Amino acid sequence: MASLQDTLQLNNQAVVLHHSDNLAQAAKAYHESLSFFKRLLKECYHHNQGIALSTVTQYECFHTAAPTNAQRDVSTQSDDEPFVYQSALILQETQSYLHNTQAMTIYCAGVVFNTAILHHRQAIKTGSSASLDRAAKLYEASLQLVLGQHIPAGSNSTVSLIAMAASNNLAQIELEKGLVCQACRRLQFLKILIQSLQHIVTRIFTMDEFQGMLSNTLSAESVTASPAA
Repeated sequence: MASLQDTLQLNNQAVVLHHSDNLAQAAKAYHESLSFFKRLLKECYHHNQGIALSTVTQYECFHTAAPTNAQRDVSTQSDDEPFVYQSALILQETQSYLHNTQAMTIYCAGVVFNTAILHHRQAIKTGSSASLDRAAKLYEASLQLVLGQHIPAGSNSTVSLIAMAASNNLAQIELEKGLVCQACRRLQFLKILIQSLQHIVTRIFTMDEFQGMLSNTLSAESVTASPAA
């Protein structure tokens, strides 16, 4: 059975493939990494069905679907469109101060989040609505994993990054689908996170990424402030 170090390395190899636009191979590597994490989680929980294990099991099927080219029914991203975070996470064994199940859950959330970005990127490139749907479900799963651990976001950079970036990206998908009220609520949550985590935001995001997410929250405010038609 693969060790934690081997499993993290597999994710990190997938990130290299991901950023090289070898999305099909990256998807396979992410899926294999998640499968190893699932086994490690079973050991952590001693065969009890914890929230992390059940969430990973529920969404594991979305990792098996490699990105495919599809009919262009979703707009490709341009410079004047809302910001979408697209940098996959390199995972390192730095969560040792946490309870074992919490650390393993954060690692799993990172892999799920990376796979969400992969499918979101594919949707932007090809217009695949199926990839967009997978991305939305995986972003939601990554949020469930990090927020369900009740670890203060400011105390863990990985939790903070996933909470903010997944909220931002999921809101953009919801806007794409016409779920304006739902997206605005999510962006309001993102604004609260940004305000409460100002002391670490510039350490985990580039200035362009930070400004992009902040701009999205301001756009949501303008939508909610607009009078009804």
